Amino acid sequence: MISDTTNTPFWGPTTANSNFCEEDYVITRYIAEFINTLTNLSYILYAIYGLRRLHAKPNVHVFRLFPYWGLMAVGICSAAFHISMKYHTQMMDDLSMLFATTPVLHRVITVHSSHRDSVRMAVFLGTLLSALVVYHVLTDELIFHSVSFGVMVVIIGLRTMQLIGARTKAGSESRRKVWGVVRFGAVIFNAGYYLWLIDNWTCGILKSWKETIGLPWAFVLELHGWWHIFTAMGAYIFIAVVDQLVSGDDLEGLERELAWPAPWAATSAFAGRKSVEEKRE
Repeated sequence: MISDTTNTPFWGPTTANSNFCEEDYVITRYIAEFINTLTNLSYILYAIYGLRRLHAKPNVHVFRLFPYWGLMAVGICSAAFHISMKYHTQMMDDLSMLFATTPVLHRVITVHSSHRDSVRMAVFLGTLLSALVVYHVLTDELIFHSVSFGVMVVIIGLRTMQLIGARTKAGSESRRKVWGVVRFGAVIFNAGYYLWLIDNWTCGILKSWKETIGLPWAFVLELHGWWHIFTAMGAYIFIAVVDQLVSGDDLEGLERELAWPAPWAATSAFAGRKSVEEKRE
């Protein structure tokens, strides 16, 4: 690889507690981890798509917009971290996951609540989120942060399954397609997590392979970047499906409104299930 060693990194020495397998400042002195920064565009683009879809609908409540703004915040904060590799931007990256998850949690919890109760829950969750932010910044402790995020994701997942059961008919085409989209979202999100683990555990091997292959093909082996893309897909899918389930919008043709690859996932799932049923008959 050709390294920009003649120039001092624009952001100065790395102060973040975490560093990843991508070599720092290879492409330019202004971006520490080029691919890990660039792939954060996936969060931002999915968020923009979701916001544009909602703005095209009449009388959209502001609570429906918050999850997409949270998803965009993940992309912006993570990009800031990978650009600079500084401690304060690492804090932004860590906390952005909670910023994205909390609005979705609010939506699934308050689906049948009155406006007053919904506002009260928003205040409660906002206060809880603020406390988590202060605690994480003061202690730099990751276990409680990770557990909090995990608990939120589990609650969202369970409530999503309940809502699919309540909003769709058993055996209907709409249920099959929604489940196809949700399953794909879960699989792609978990695949991103496994790539993140592999990137950490096999960094030495990956670096030697990247040196052998050289640019630009070595970019394919930046597995942390793939983690960004895959988790952006998974997070977007869950945000979009939860929004449709909670808002009461018609689920018929949902897959046609979502960004790629959700329509493909829904169509493939329905076609596969239909093929299996035809063989049984």
